[in-house]
Amino acid sequence: MKKLISLTGVALVAAVAAPFAIGHATVSLLQPQGKALTAARTTYILRVPNERAAQSTFSVTMNVPEAVQRAISVKQMADWTIKLQRRDTGEKNAEGDAIFAVEKVTWRAKKGNMIKPGFYGEFQFRLQNPATPQKLCFPTDQWYNAKLKGGTNELVSWSGDAASATPASCVDVVAN
Repeated sequence: MKKLISLTGVALVAAVAAPFAIGHATVSLLQPQGKALTAARTTYILRVPNERAAQSTFSVTMNVPEAVQRAISVKQMADWTIKLQRRDTGEKNAEGDAIFAVEKVTWRAKKGNMIKPGFYGEFQFRLQNPATPQKLCFPTDQWYNAKLKGGTNELVSWSGDAASATPASCVDVVAN
């Protein structure tokens, strides 16, 4: 049985758009550096630190904000399998193919490639920012293995508001 555990004592970071934040899963711009501009195609990076002394992170699931679900692509990684949870929008592109919305992205470590204690993982994705200024939040679930926890994997859900102990990472998309 999987068990939900809340983290306490996590330092809050005021500016999630900073290139690196300590203490929780964060999304920030990779290229270009600077602000997330409206309608820009840009690369983001999800950084996931391992905060456990005796457990490794084996799976990470990022929820994709609705405003960019049709405009995201994910970088392939040799050490992790990637699953896209998609839904058919009912629309067709110019070639008549179905248009899908990516609601979630799950990265799962291949054998021997978990994020070990004291390390962090980086997961890249590219999207086109919305045409209007807004806040994009990326709730993320981080799974730790059960090796030393009596057989129960541990979930930390980075999905709270900015004042919570487990805040979702958000990026402000601003006008050019």
